[in-house]
Amino acid sequence: MAKDPKIISVANSKGGVGKSVVTLLLATSLAQEKGKKVLVIDCDSQASIQEMYEQEKELYPDKTPLIEVEALSPRRVQTFMKRFGADYDVIFIDIPRMTDQKQDSATVMLLYNCDGLLIPVIGSEVDILSTQEFMAIAKEAEAFKQEMKEHLTVYGFINRRNQRKSNELAEQLLRKQGLKMFNHSIPDLKIFTTPSIFKSPLSVAEGQRRFKDFFDEFCRKFKV
Repeated sequence: MAKDPKIISVANSKGGVGKSVVTLLLATSLAQEKGKKVLVIDCDSQASIQEMYEQEKELYPDKTPLIEVEALSPRRVQTFMKRFGADYDVIFIDIPRMTDQKQDSATVMLLYNCDGLLIPVIGSEVDILSTQEFMAIAKEAEAFKQEMKEHLTVYGFINRRNQRKSNELAEQLLRKQGLKMFNHSIPDLKIFTTPSIFKSPLSVAEGQRRFKDFFDEFCRKFKV
């Protein structure tokens, strides 16, 4: 009997917090380090992940990507997963910026398909405010999943961490607001801004030093 995939989204209602990049870092690491068959569903109208995927495949036609990518509109995701979801161990849904935060909007409804939600946070006042708004949406999704006798695992983490005090302040504030936070973060380094579909960040020494603890925590908390 086919096993249901683990469905995860790296999401926030604000753009520019690194959702797509972190999705690729985690997806390629799961494929390379854990041997998982991973699909990324790109629901963003800009299709940045799909575009990068096609460009890299064109540049290196003899290489095999670690992951697969499919560009879909939000309204087509559920039908696609019913038909093809069992072919994968893990599916990441790259959710676009939420301009319409109504509970029944197609973009918000993508959260209801997920088993896990990872919220990247940049340490600035604007990002903290948008994350607080997104937390309300996530809590609604979490409550709905509980009603359906299902579970949604929700965590936040600091992305592009640097030496600014604002990172610690953001983390403390969001914890007080009830958002469970990762113990580890992703530092503000070039290696974490240029992902590739052909290699995991853990394939290089710097990635091992600066990403492995975060990745291991992700695997434990999301049970993948």
